[in-house]
Amino acid sequence: MYINARVMELVDIQDLKSWGSNAVPVQLRPRVHAPGDRDVTGIPLIDSHCHLDMVIERGLGVEEITRCLEENNVGTIVEIGADKQAMLWARTLAHTAKRFDVYYTIGHHPGEAATEDSEFGLNFIEENSSDSRFVAVGEIGLDYYYHAEQAEAQKKVFIEFVRAARRSGRGIAIHTRDAHADTFAILREEAKDIPILIHCFTGTKTEMEDFLSLGAYISFSGIVTFKNATSLQEAAIACPLERIMVETDAPFLAPVPQRGKINQPGYVKHTLDFLATLRSENVATLAFAAFGNTKAFYRINN
Repeated sequence: MYINARVMELVDIQDLKSWGSNAVPVQLRPRVHAPGDRDVTGIPLIDSHCHLDMVIERGLGVEEITRCLEENNVGTIVEIGADKQAMLWARTLAHTAKRFDVYYTIGHHPGEAATEDSEFGLNFIEENSSDSRFVAVGEIGLDYYYHAEQAEAQKKVFIEFVRAARRSGRGIAIHTRDAHADTFAILREEAKDIPILIHCFTGTKTEMEDFLSLGAYISFSGIVTFKNATSLQEAAIACPLERIMVETDAPFLAPVPQRGKINQPGYVKHTLDFLATLRSENVATLAFAAFGNTKAFYRINN
């Protein structure tokens, strides 16, 4: 099984001796309080979308990541497998992490639609369809900001993965950038019976309402904390509590007050705190709603 070589370099060799050659060298599981715990300092949090392999590759050590998770009471992450290397790494991490809970996705990033074979991911979905740690197909979708010239290839791959998600009984985590009309049209046609999550939503209130009409969940990243994100903040205020989720998309998009740093899963609390203030909402109310929504979408039962 493939393990990211850079990650291996960053781990104490003593850990590797005890884990064996196929283990991912991350052991993280901070204590979390039960959802009924009313102590706001113990609110359980989930980072609903992150790329921990990239966080470590950018130089953050395992202990630093662990400490940040513990300080912010983040006990669960969803690791995104959007290309061959990432999905293999994510599956291994999900089955070997000991000090936090990891679930993983299998997908095909739209930026790779014209350059990387999608067959591996489609076969990987089928191969792992009985794995309870595999919780969604994603990230998949359309990106016309960087890759508009690949629009037709992107749409073809997107539809293939939506149909694979239906066969596997999973929801879909959607990446969409400067491609709202096509994304919405494909979801409306192809995903009528599939749970939908719009990951790292960056659109307007009107665009959000389109996705909500399909029953989608809306996930907000650190972008919502940026001063110039006024349209996104308007959408965040209007998002129904029963549809809202939070994420880091780490290592990208670190929220204020960590902007400019390498993002990491523990920083999801900054986004949650900002959203609570923005929405004039009790932080515990929002935290428990996001926690429950994330578990519901990904069908996490523990």
